[in-house]
This record gives sequence, structure tokens and C-alpha cells, in this order.
Amino acid sequence: MKVVKRDGKKVNFDANKIICAINKAAIASKEDVSTKFALEVVNKIVDLNKDLKVEEIQDLVEKELMKTYPDMAKNYILYRDMRNIERHKRTTIKKSFDGIVTVEKNDINNENANMAGNTPAGQMMTFASETTKDYTHKYLLNPEYSNAHMAGDIHIHDLDYYPTKTSTCVQYDLQKLFTNGFKSKHGKIREPKSVSTYATLATIIFQTNQNEQHGGQAIPAFDFFMAPGVLKSFRRHLRYRSLTFLDADYIEDKNNELKEIINNSITTISVSEDVKNILAEKLGMDMKTVDKLIKIAYADTKNETHQAMEGFIHNLNTMHSRGGNQVVFSSINYGTDFSAEGRMVIEELFKATEEGLGDSETPVFPIQIFKVKTGISFSEKDFELAVNNWAKAAKGELEFETPNFDLFIRACEVTSKRLFPNFVFLDTPFNFHEKWDINDPDRYLYEVATMGCRTRVFENVRGDKTSIGRGNVSFTSINMPRLAIKARKEAVEKLGENSSELETLAVELFHKNVKEMAYFVASQLKDRFEFQGSAVARQFPFMMENGIWDGGQNLNPNDDVRDTFASGTLGIGFIGGHNAMMALYGEGHGKNDKAYNALYKAVSDIKDIAAEKSKEHKLNFSALATPAEGLSGRFTKIDREKFGTFEGVNDRDYYINSFHVDVKEDISSMEKIKREAPFHELTRGGHITYIELDGEAKKNILAIMKIVRAMQQEGIGYGSINHPVDRCKSCGFKGIIECTCPVCGGKEISRTRRITGYLTGDLDGWNSYKQAEEQDRVKHN
Repeated sequence: MKVVKRDGKKVNFDANKIICAINKAAIASKEDVSTKFALEVVNKIVDLNKDLKVEEIQDLVEKELMKTYPDMAKNYILYRDMRNIERHKRTTIKKSFDGIVTVEKNDINNENANMAGNTPAGQMMTFASETTKDYTHKYLLNPEYSNAHMAGDIHIHDLDYYPTKTSTCVQYDLQKLFTNGFKSKHGKIREPKSVSTYATLATIIFQTNQNEQHGGQAIPAFDFFMAPGVLKSFRRHLRYRSLTFLDADYIEDKNNELKEIINNSITTISVSEDVKNILAEKLGMDMKTVDKLIKIAYADTKNETHQAMEGFIHNLNTMHSRGGNQVVFSSINYGTDFSAEGRMVIEELFKATEEGLGDSETPVFPIQIFKVKTGISFSEKDFELAVNNWAKAAKGELEFETPNFDLFIRACEVTSKRLFPNFVFLDTPFNFHEKWDINDPDRYLYEVATMGCRTRVFENVRGDKTSIGRGNVSFTSINMPRLAIKARKEAVEKLGENSSELETLAVELFHKNVKEMAYFVASQLKDRFEFQGSAVARQFPFMMENGIWDGGQNLNPNDDVRDTFASGTLGIGFIGGHNAMMALYGEGHGKNDKAYNALYKAVSDIKDIAAEKSKEHKLNFSALATPAEGLSGRFTKIDREKFGTFEGVNDRDYYINSFHVDVKEDISSMEKIKREAPFHELTRGGHITYIELDGEAKKNILAIMKIVRAMQQEGIGYGSINHPVDRCKSCGFKGIIECTCPVCGGKEISRTRRITGYLTGDLDGWNSYKQAEEQDRVKHN
């Protein structure tokens, strides 16, 4: 007889391999198995007198062991499964490497839309990533967690960075870094003296810290942090203009005298008449001259601020911080600094964003997030005034009661053209901070800020509630559709397909499965946290020495970072809420209220378990609405192989993100907001709701304002508005382009879209799962 190997080749049957395998299983089980038994098994196989596949022979051995030595059979089965997993890994990694070498267009090379996977550096990053994941599975992960990940029950994110012990993301306290200066590998950087230097150093901080962590980074109060640089620049410009007027440009004593006078007198770029009088007296000038010099210095400062913001955007879209041409995954939050300096920063940032990059490309980084706060950047009275007098409001000819409502209008206008900024809502109850005070110059410490696709860090069982100096440590996602499929199958087995109680039992089992898996993920996150916490401070010199993670500055080089990382979050994520409801009800939660309530309870249970584990371990566990890029298709593919294809559940190439209504759902923008908003309160580890608009949004800014207002009213925590942003690479035409440019007929079209929470300028760089999802997205009226 012949044995058909897994590659299809036929070899002679070798009885010794069967005897050896049985002996190994006996030793592992500490069983006394006679040679006679092993020979009997061999004879039963030979007596079949036909060619057999390897798996068929193993099945026969397993069957005979179960009859006589059931405990030994269990070890044999476990060993067999382990060997299958190892064999699968080797086959998979070989296939992956082949695809990298030949620069295939596949979902491994295109897993990260922010990386040019086909460049030499991108190839090296992908090689390293695939190899390190394999190492992590073999040597670092608890086998229970490794098997669950490989099987598709869960997804442990950023496995390639697991051995490095680093965190996912962080939010900077730039004021601390600017005021005290900061250390880099080659020396200390002094306090910056101008807004242009402030902006340049902000990009350097982004780029340097990126090498010490694997996720995104955010500036939580960009306007507050840049404002002092504007004031410093204004003082300098006024001093230089004054020296020129006095014909004392190169007289050191006069320069120092003016520097002291101006620095002591000027506390804002909005100079009062009283201060002008003081300057006139001290500088020996008439009021008309002082007023003229201040206006010129103001114009100089505005121009420098614009160049600083332009440079900031250009740098963050061109400074590569990792292999594969990856730029820094950066976010900035702003909108609540109503000082003249803070407002100038945002006004010029908006202009630079509108202008775009060198060929008017839409900047994909930083992710910009506008803070909507009643009393500062929003009020119902101002909204009604703007709506009823839109022509004047659009031209900036109205005066509003809230100091930054005009910036809110500009934010809506800029997002209508460039897809940024997104919007975070500080009035939403779970984003409220009891210490926030409009008169507090440091109120930004008590304002929630978000980053990346949706990572939210605010509540803190280890200290003050704040977004600053903290980040996400790690997160793992639950395959929610699988739990629903399994629940449905179990219910059918118990009751039969036509039982009137089938749906009720299936939902009960689903909720049971969700709870069990949430506990399982919490244990895995705790296990990973302890591994990450065992890192020593010298592994992250920039991040720890400079207190990027608050508290790191107090560590010695060989101190472990556990207590510092303990302020961060551990996210219990999930994906495919809609698909899970399709498995249980045959309809999604976008239209079926029973499905909606079932999904709400499931996510609520995850939140409750996160709270329970936070209290138990004094760590910040949180429920997270996972931003799935490659994962959106990974789970689907595995589930089809395991369970088959179910219509509406796993018959597409992707699962729907987290709690989102199906992208193909015919639903209005207002209804989508209402359906998704309650889930934001549950998923405090991060969330986003987006509205997909048809047509050129820049022609209907008022519609965007109404959508943003609805988000605020309904309790959305973080939201964005999607719409097509196309640009012809040949002639530069911007607008909605179907196949060819309507101006020059060119076919090279840049199509900027939001992939999960961030943008990418070329759909070809997306993996196939997200491309399929983008094609299916329905526009919301």
C-alpha cells in the first residue's frame, strides 16, 4: 500500500512511524502500552489494502486509541493538532514571503495603507513583521491565547511588536516638553523661541517617539501648546521693526533694552490702547508710529504662523519614521483656546490644510480633530444666527456670542474640502470633566482628546482623569459574528430549526459567549500588560526620560515601566456587530429593534466586564470599538472556512466595523447617528461614527454643520464626515471624478478616502477587504 502525503506525493507505507507515534503518545501519557497493541493497529491499517492519505491513517490510529487508551488518545489528538498548526504556520509564512519577494498585490503587502509595502524598506518591514509574529506565537504567547488568535476567535493586535514590549499610542504634554526642553539621543533641545520652531519641534517629537512605540500619537491641545510660540514671534517681530525704525538694528544695548520693554509689556498679540501708550512712552515714539509698528509685527507674525503650520503639515506627510515610507501616524486636537494666539494658530492651520500639499494633494496626516464645546466653539443661539444669515456667516461678517464659533464654521468648511477635521464633542456626558472651568488657562488638562482611528484615553483608576501623558497599552478584538454563529448552531442542535424558542435561546447563548470571551480577552490583556510592564526604562529612552508617558521621567534606566504604563488603557475590542445580528435575526440592528437591543446588551456586557477587571487589577480596562483594517477580512475568511458561507453574515469579504450600521444600509444620516450614538457611551476605549455624503460636500457647508450639530445633540463622542475627494494627477482638477478627468481626460486619479479613521490618498494601497467595503458604502441623505 501507498501513503498519499500532503503535497500529493505517494510513498511506501512505513509501519515503524505508526509504532513510534504510539510510543511517544504512551510516554507523554505515562501509559504502559504493549508492542502487541501497536502492531495490531498497524495490521488493521494494512488489512485495508488501499492507498491512504496521511490524515486518514492518523484518524484510524486515533480511533483505535480511543477504544483502549482514551487518555492517551487525548494527548495524541493534542499533539496532532499542534503539528497541524506548526505545519500551517510554515506553509503560510513561506507563501507570505514568496508574495513579498515577487511584490504581489496581496493583503499582506497592503495590510497597512500607511506603508509602501513594495519598496525595499517596506519589504523588510513585512519580512520582519511576519517573522516576529511567528516567534511570538512559538515562544512568548500562552498557547491558549495563541491558539485562540490562530483559530480566529480573537485577534491580538500588533503581534509583530509584541516582543518589543512597547505601548500602542500616547498623547503628549507639549507644554512640558517645550518649557523644560527635551532630550534626544545626541543632546538636549532648548526651549523654542518662535512659533516656527514650536511647529518644527512638534514634528521632531512625533518622529523621534514613533521609533519607541507601534501605534499612533496625538497632541491633545495643539492650539494651547502652539500659542506661546505665536506670542514669542510677535514680540520678536515688534522688536526688530522697532529697531529698524530707531535705526538701531545692530546696537546690542538697544536691542536688549527693547527686548526687556517689549517682553514685559506685551502679553498678547491683541495689544490694548493702554499698552500702546506704555510702549510709546518707553520707546520714545508717538502713538501713530507704535500703532503702525504693531500692525506690521502682527502681519509678520501671521505670515510666520502660516508658514509654520504649512511646514508642520508638509513635514508630517513626508518625514518617514519607519520602513516602508511610513509617515508618523499623528493626530492633533484643538478648538477651545480662544486667546488671540491660539485662534491665529488654528486660522492659519485651516488655510494651510485647504491649500494642501505641493500639488494641492489632501494631507492625510495629521488627523485633525476639532473640539466642539458649548460656550466656546458652539451655541444654539450662534447656530441659529448663522443658519438664518448664512451668506453673511460664510463671509465672516457676523459677530457671535461664543468666541470660537467662527472657527467651528471654518472647521466645517475645511472638512468639506479636505475631510479633516473630525469632531470630538466635549459636552457629551461621558466626555465631561468636573474640574473643567472656562476661566482656567489650563482647562485643556480636563478636556478629552482622541487619536488615530478612534483611541480614547480619559478615565483613570490610577490617578487624574485626563488624556495627557497617557495612551493605550494594547488591545485585542473579539470575533463577534463567530460567537453568534456558534450560538445559533447550538440552539438548532438543542431545539431544532423550526422551534419557536430558537431565537430566544440563540440570543441567550450569544450573550453567554460574549461574556466568556470578554473575560478571556481581559486575561490575555493582563498577561500581555505584565510582559510589557517588565520592560526597563532604557528600552524607551526618549519616551521615558522626557516623561512622554507621565511618570517616566522619574524612572532610573533599569527601573521597570509597569507603574508608568499602568495609567494607560487595555482595550477589549470587537468587530462585526451587524454581522452577528444577521446570524441571530436575519436582519441588522440598523432596522431591527430586537437586534439593536441584543447588540447593545452584548457591548454593555463587555463594558461591565472591563469595569470589573479595572477594579480587580487597578488597571484601565475599557471596551473598544475596534478600527479594523486588515482584520475586517481576516475573521471573515477564517469563519467561511470553518462554518461555511451564510448569507448576510460572512458572504462578503469583510465584517462591518464594531457597532456600525451596515455600510450598505439605506439609512438617513440622522437615523444613523441616533442608532450608533448610544454605543459611544459603552465603548470608552474608543469609537467613531461617520456619515457618508454624496456629491461635492464643499458646496453645502451648512449641511455639514447640521450633521455635526446632530452628532452633538445625540451624544456622539467622536464623529467624522466622509465624501469623495478626487484629484487628477495630470492637470490638478479637483472634484468628483468617475473614470476619467472631465477637464483633460486623464486616467491617473488620486482618490482620497477615509479607511477607518484616517485618510489615504490612493485606494490601490488598501487591502482587498477595505476596498470591497468602500465600494459598498451607501451615501446617507
